[in-house]
Amino acid sequence: MTPVIAIMLIYFLLMFGIGYWAKSRVKSSKDFLVAGQTLGFFVMAVGTFSSIQSGFGMIGHTANIYSWGLQAIVAAAFLVPVAFAVSWFLLGSRLYRLARQYDVYSIPDVIRIRYPSRPAHLSMSIATFVGSVAYMTAQVTATGVIVSLIFGTSVTVGAITGAAIVALYTIAGGMLAGAWTDFIQGLLMVVLSIGTFFVATNTVGGWSTMLTTISNHDIEFLQLDATQPLTYIYAFAVMAILGTAAQPQLITKFLMLRSPSELKWGALVAALAYGITTLFALSVGLTMRALTIEGRAPELDNIDNTTTWFFNNMVPPVFAGFVLAGLLAAIMSSSNSFIAVGASSLMRDLPSALGITVRNEVRWARLASAFVVSCSLVFALYLSQVVFLLGAIGWAAFAAAIFGPLALGLYWRRATGLATTVAISFGIVANLATTVLTAQGIIAIPTYIQTGGLVTCLGIMIFIIVSVCAPSRASADRFTEMWELRAAEKTATK
Repeated sequence: MTPVIAIMLIYFLLMFGIGYWAKSRVKSSKDFLVAGQTLGFFVMAVGTFSSIQSGFGMIGHTANIYSWGLQAIVAAAFLVPVAFAVSWFLLGSRLYRLARQYDVYSIPDVIRIRYPSRPAHLSMSIATFVGSVAYMTAQVTATGVIVSLIFGTSVTVGAITGAAIVALYTIAGGMLAGAWTDFIQGLLMVVLSIGTFFVATNTVGGWSTMLTTISNHDIEFLQLDATQPLTYIYAFAVMAILGTAAQPQLITKFLMLRSPSELKWGALVAALAYGITTLFALSVGLTMRALTIEGRAPELDNIDNTTTWFFNNMVPPVFAGFVLAGLLAAIMSSSNSFIAVGASSLMRDLPSALGITVRNEVRWARLASAFVVSCSLVFALYLSQVVFLLGAIGWAAFAAAIFGPLALGLYWRRATGLATTVAISFGIVANLATTVLTAQGIIAIPTYIQTGGLVTCLGIMIFIIVSVCAPSRASADRFTEMWELRAAEKTATK
């Protein structure tokens, strides 16, 4: 493992170097929170996919493929890339225009501009902060495991070390450092996934031999409609597409672009890069299933151990170390985005919603970043029940809380601030309640229902119903002010 440790140290130094470089260029909150709106499409696109394809995504997709079969790759390889297209073409140009017309640095900022409603602004600020801490807590936990495996430390020391490294370059350079480190980490993930595909499939005689082994044992495992009910798959598709399109670490990057022309090819680059990284989950998940059929691997009780068992037992230690390094990069690429998003909510959005003016925003943004990391460390290391509760506020909650107010609100004149507040509250509370109640055995969700997709659909329906039943003239006028008057001005200047 010595070569791997050396490579990891070089990698850490590179991240620190980017943080130091970015620090010298951060002069304002605009630089810290939206990278000074200087990103080109390639850096933004690769950074976007890498912040979505976290270590949790790669390990989680691998476990699902091992358990479900090829059906799981539909969500991983096909639906999420579709979500990139939805985000780019539905939100990209409008968010870019808002960022240039107003001081918009975050999703709560967009809500503040779109709806003349302090409760809507406040609820989105709180949801974004809590969600960022929740995601960051999961990343800290995963970082602790990976760092402990590479350096032979305890999980606690690994979590503290990994969190400190991400915190240092993020606090120094904000989203400017985060965007460029995401770019480097994304490229590493692509290379890692291609290499893993060939190494993994070769352990069972190659791709065709692996498929033959699985099909001879259970042909349904290789069918796209076999292991889960279609109703479950449809709901999962809704959550995968709308949930990805509503993730704050993705949406915020549209506010960082330097020109509208950068939107042209970004969706394609992000989708291709993400699709390539699904080779990791596809190859390891199917290989482990073939190994189990051949009797060379046990039937795992905990499918989350699929990735670690394979690399601990079936590949050379040096390559396993490289993979762990790549997974750590994947985790870090999500962590720095959540730190910056959470810091923005805490030091800019919440005070603004409460009518408080913050001076010296860069200093407070750095302090808020440190606070987000500190909360995540405390929750991850000492409050296991809180980690469970925070984990419930995840993908589906953001989909239910953000997609309606943001995606529909930017196009629909009748969308209201009241509907935004209700939808956000429902998305967080419903997802948390169903997760806790099912985990405690108080309620039982039928297997044909995918809870996240159901909550997402209900959240969007509630947003529409409340907007129709309780119209707001002020919200409609604000929509006119944002788009129609601007369009008239553009026509007059031609």
